[in-house]
Amino acid sequence: MSDENVKRRFSTKIIVYVAVMAALGTAVSILTINTVQLGATQISLDLSHLGTFMVAIPGGAILGAITGAIVGIYPGIAFGYIWGSLGIVGLIGLPAGKAMAGFTSGFVQRTLKRPFLSVVLGYVPECLFTIWLFLFIVPVMTPIPAEFVLIIALGIVGKAWIEILFMAFLMETIFLSRGIVRLLKTIFTRWDYTPLTEM
Repeated sequence: MSDENVKRRFSTKIIVYVAVMAALGTAVSILTINTVQLGATQISLDLSHLGTFMVAIPGGAILGAITGAIVGIYPGIAFGYIWGSLGIVGLIGLPAGKAMAGFTSGFVQRTLKRPFLSVVLGYVPECLFTIWLFLFIVPVMTPIPAEFVLIIALGIVGKAWIEILFMAFLMETIFLSRGIVRLLKTIFTRWDYTPLTEM
């Protein structure tokens, strides 16, 4: 990648926008995780990906992955040590999974150019990674009884798909706005996207 491309990808405007969206995702995560418990210590509402998708859709795979990893830090701490007992598995696994979602969402958006599909398809790798983590890593590295692992995993993934569908509709709605799209195109100057309202 040339120096010019690096400067364009990581301009001051982009760095500030990513930082703001990562902070937004973290704030939403703190608010939702700490206030909406869904009946089990490992399962809480978590809308931290709002920040991830707000970056991944206009900014692409790399910036989406970076933002996902950042917004995954607090959930990793919360489910690792505060509300759950995942420990280091949660601390590393949640940011890694959310980075996967951010990367895939940004990649899909570049190809299909539809926010709803970008969010839904973007979550698939994180979903599979979460199931793998619980089936093969959690029983070995955490005190969670093996007989509960699959139940917890299915609860987390089921809850996550509800969150993802909500965020997919929200992203599609946000990116219908010509004003928002025009504003973001001043930050992400190479973003190739036309809202449905202009088609």
